Amino acid sequence: MKIKQVRETPTEELLSQVKAAKGKILGAKIKKTAADVAKNPLEVRTLRRDVARMLTVVRERELQQEKK
Repeated sequence: MKIKQVRETPTEELLSQVKAAKGKILGAKIKKTAADVAKNPLEVRTLRRDVARMLTVVRERELQQEKK
């Protein structure tokens, strides 16, 4: 997910997407440990980075609210 898309998404939706992505990360890690060859070996990395982007934007919005 691109940062432009993340910034356009409402905060509530971002938090739900973070929760879903964390579930996907867990599932991908379980598949990896179960000796199941993943279709995309970089899936966990991209999901983690997407989660970080979303949480960063949420935090930026929180800080803007505190300033006001």
